[in-house]
Amino acid sequence: MEQLAFGLTYAIAAGLCGLGVGIVAGSAVQAVGRNPEKISEIRSLMILGISFVDALAIIAIIVAIIAKFI
Repeated sequence: MEQLAFGLTYAIAAGLCGLGVGIVAGSAVQAVGRNPEKISEIRSLMILGISFVDALAIIAIIVAIIAKFI
């Protein structure tokens, strides 16, 4: 049961984080298509947004490890 909880805890969070990264990247591509001269600003904001989403995935793995061993 612990292994199932560990797997689901991280799998759900990682899947949703992957979905979030896709949304961020897709929105950035649309923004560049509308306003190509602002590509450097859009790129930096996209990288910032992706790093925040990936931070949630890292937090999820830490929570899953804590839940497994406590």
